[in-house]
Amino acid sequence: MNRIYLDHNATTLLLPAAHTAVLEAMSQLGNASSVHSNGRNVRSLLEEARGQVADYFTVKSSQIVFTSGATEANNMILKGFPGRIITSAIEHDSVLEATKAALRCQVDSEGRVDLNHLENLLKESDQPTLVSIMAANNETGVIQPLTDIVTMARQYGAKIHSDAVQAIGKLPIKWSDLKLDFISLSGHKIGALQGIGALVINEYIPLSPLLRGGGQERYYRSGTENTIGIVSLGAAIKACASHEWSETEHLRDQMEAQLLQLCPAITIFGQKTRRLPNTSCFATPGIASNTQVMHFDLMGISVSAGSACSSGKVKISPVLQAMGVKEPALSQSLRVSLSPFTTFHESQKFIDTWRQLYERTQENLKERIAS
Repeated sequence: MNRIYLDHNATTLLLPAAHTAVLEAMSQLGNASSVHSNGRNVRSLLEEARGQVADYFTVKSSQIVFTSGATEANNMILKGFPGRIITSAIEHDSVLEATKAALRCQVDSEGRVDLNHLENLLKESDQPTLVSIMAANNETGVIQPLTDIVTMARQYGAKIHSDAVQAIGKLPIKWSDLKLDFISLSGHKIGALQGIGALVINEYIPLSPLLRGGGQERYYRSGTENTIGIVSLGAAIKACASHEWSETEHLRDQMEAQLLQLCPAITIFGQKTRRLPNTSCFATPGIASNTQVMHFDLMGISVSAGSACSSGKVKISPVLQAMGVKEPALSQSLRVSLSPFTTFHESQKFIDTWRQLYERTQENLKERIAS
């Protein structure tokens, strides 16, 4: 099947480097905690991958804790912090559901954190505070002003965590530049296997383990390590650091320009601010999100109506609601997320398929009005 895949923010292609590393690791037999030579060989692969992740962020290897994914990494930070938590209204469900008591910072109409509201929340109490703000949104692609957020949080003595899942490989996320305390990442968003992630930690800040047991990952995260996944993550993060996104951004911008030309009433969310180079989220008047997703699927194109972490359901986006988007646009949104390997032909096939649905919808509307 020659399907076109345009849902890379949900999960992306397994990179060739990760595929090769996985095949090599699968030939090894042993548990990384065993002291015999088999175990030591596996441990060597695991630590090499830890070094690759550390190099990406320019941190020490000891600051990398492997997890089952970003959901676990986020829960580990938020549930283990002994104080109040400030997050934003557009975070991933793994942040919002991890702590229902968290204070929610508002965002503006473009989906950027409202810095004035954040400062007001920081002023409310002098108890230990953790600010958890994502680096870039998975639905709209809007990039958050992390440097400003960190500067403000530091003024009030707060610690900083960022879910950087969508930003890895697309934006520079250097520890020394951003001065974050914790960073969450997910393997399958950058070309590694599903079921692997990591947390970058500030070793000088105490962190309570979410999982207890045999003391793996220096007691931060017990449980036998997913060596195959870890090896794939190390290879993928090293490879994705060299990805060039300018052509992808040009392709995305070209697609949006064509959509607006065909239907000027389309709303492109976050278009007036900085976004990830691969992401477009828009609402087409008169066509429900689930209708669009099903139409594209039948035509051999995979797109999304939002986050893929909601049990496979097409539902109203809390992200767009937080941005002040109202009905009917709320129920008409579609997300298209490209990769560096997306071709011009694929983008034009998407446009042609969208045009067919839009023109058919317009014709049906005219017929109903006429009758």
